[in-house]
Amino acid sequence: MYKKVWFKIHLYLGLIAAVILFIVAITGAILSFQKEIIYLINKDSFVVKVEENKLTEKQILEKFQEKFPSEKIKALSFFNDPKSSYIINVVIKGAKGKAAFKGKNYYVNPYNMEILPFVKGEEAFKFIELIHRGLIADKIGKQIVGASVVCLLILIVSGIVIYWNRLKKSFIKSITFSFKSKNRKLLSTMHSSVGMWIIPFLLLASITGLTWSYPYFKENLFALLGVEKTIKKRFKQDISNTSSFSDIQTAINLFKKNISNYDNARISLIENKNDIYTLRYMKNNPIHNRARNSISIDIKNQTVLKHEQFSNIPFNKQLTKSIYPLHTGEYFGVIGQTLMFLSSLALGLLCVTGVWMYIKRKF
Repeated sequence: MYKKVWFKIHLYLGLIAAVILFIVAITGAILSFQKEIIYLINKDSFVVKVEENKLTEKQILEKFQEKFPSEKIKALSFFNDPKSSYIINVVIKGAKGKAAFKGKNYYVNPYNMEILPFVKGEEAFKFIELIHRGLIADKIGKQIVGASVVCLLILIVSGIVIYWNRLKKSFIKSITFSFKSKNRKLLSTMHSSVGMWIIPFLLLASITGLTWSYPYFKENLFALLGVEKTIKKRFKQDISNTSSFSDIQTAINLFKKNISNYDNARISLIENKNDIYTLRYMKNNPIHNRARNSISIDIKNQTVLKHEQFSNIPFNKQLTKSIYPLHTGEYFGVIGQTLMFLSSLALGLLCVTGVWMYIKRKF
């Protein structure tokens, strides 16, 4: 009797959430390799020809300012790889909110100060991300997506209950299917077996995904992990207080003297106080692209005041700083990223086969 109840829950929740989950699944699959695709189609912006002499960061900033005297430089990103371009971030005039905070990026050749092409494709991926997170409907859309993810969690539980006896009797048979089967039997075995394979990935994606839809869920998750949720404060940018390029060069020289195993680093020209500069950097071969480190340098006394490394913070805090890489699978490297991509596609397949089975059953 209880199985019939669980079956009805599984059936009707699946029908209600199918369209939303299909959209979320397909957009999630597209976003899985966003960085790799952006890099592939914009190599002219990211990769430069290695020459004999590289300009200093001070020279790069000076030459950029000569070319664009009206631009206000916010930050400089530099790379250890000699084949990498540098990124100069500038203030967007008249921009407010998130756009003002992010600024505008110029990609430059650090050997000859050639201004490289602007990166293509980012706006398209941002649009897909808006669909993935909130169906382009802002807060209401986030609530709808969040509700559909809750439905997915219930669908996972109900699916396990429905197929539990089959799993106990023949586990291997329960997670495989044959294309020799026909009609509804093929749909049913495909639906159940594929569903069982991707349960771990769906659970991970669902739990991490809910942190963007429901702030209180994120707070409770942090509390469960024993981490106090920090309230992000937007830095009020005083763009009139820009550092001299000589001071920036001194800070970068001290950074390079103390840190050799870095992949890339970023220094702000406006976030400084009392000759103290903080550089945020990534080590070579980091666990994921959110494993950021920071170092605070006193250029007047030529000393390192503070050095925070991602690898040194407690594991529970590492997890809370890794929500996005866990969601995308990048936390587990390329294999995890690929498995999450395949799981997203498989979820789309489950939505289609589930609705198709219902149609065949009903009509």
